[in-house]
Amino acid sequence: MTHHTMTPIDAHRPWIRDERDDPARMDWFQTLFNPMGMTGKLHFSRAWTFMFMGRVLLFIVPVFVAFIAGLAGADMSGAWQPVKSVGIPLPALLLPFFFFTIITEFTSWVAHVRRFAEANRSTLKAAIVLVPLFLGLLGFAGGVVSGSAQYQAQQAKAAQAQTVAAEGGEAAETDAAAPQDARGPRRPDGPPPTEMQMAMGGGMGLAMPLWALSSFFVMLWTLLHVARLPNGGAGPFRTGSDLTQEEQRLKAYETA
Repeated sequence: MTHHTMTPIDAHRPWIRDERDDPARMDWFQTLFNPMGMTGKLHFSRAWTFMFMGRVLLFIVPVFVAFIAGLAGADMSGAWQPVKSVGIPLPALLLPFFFFTIITEFTSWVAHVRRFAEANRSTLKAAIVLVPLFLGLLGFAGGVVSGSAQYQAQQAKAAQAQTVAAEGGEAAETDAAAPQDARGPRRPDGPPPTEMQMAMGGGMGLAMPLWALSSFFVMLWTLLHVARLPNGGAGPFRTGSDLTQEEQRLKAYETA
């Protein structure tokens, strides 16, 4: 049974010749949230594009607007302040980007599972899209441990300096002359960061590069492999839903 037609399925997209890629038949909820079904290549590409562009816009647009507003003289310091209720040092400006990214990590996995199922490939391959999330979590855990250890080392160094100063009877003078790293790093607008702040900052500082770099390679894998899998698992790897000239000639010959 063939799913290809010689006439355009969608008047606005005449290059679509596979009924499984009909935009009118796309169910967004099933594509993004039901891992038990199957999704054609064009429906998958539309869902993936939505998730990708959502992340890009939720990051670039707020940052660009805040930058322009800052140049215009607006006070944007509040937008860059961490949201305490979240529990991580995440600027309020990027809070929508953070939650959208977490949600689309799951929906991306669902879309990949459905695409592999439709293409008669192992759905276990869909776990690759979760690699950036796992690496980010591992990096966050490692950064938290490192930040906490750094705080403990600074506190131990400061305590040792104070002990030596007290034993020498020059506590006040020595404390004033103690190096900055012995007393812990100070913020320009307040006291030194707490152990929690240093731990969370170290976690995010290590998690974000790992997540971003691995996400880039997963993106390439999705675009160059998953999105080009043929519908039904049969046929050449290629972008789009059109028929080649040879396929159109054979189709016309068969129906003649």
